[in-house]
Amino acid sequence: MTFYDFMMARHLGEDSPAGDLAVDMQKDDAFPKTGTYVQIRRHLWRKDACPECIETFQPCWEEYKDGAD
Repeated sequence: MTFYDFMMARHLGEDSPAGDLAVDMQKDDAFPKTGTYVQIRRHLWRKDACPECIETFQPCWEEYKDGAD
């Protein structure tokens, strides 16, 4: 499962920072759906994502990786 798929399944529709990130990911046609941590983080920076979005990405990625083990 990709990080994108994880976020859509786990957080899309939530009233939370992770839910907001999932919505932003869904709306972004250029989001790297099969991207690595580095690729996604770079993408967020290039898109000038708000600091809260960048901060939310880290624990979401950790949650994703924990579930993948």
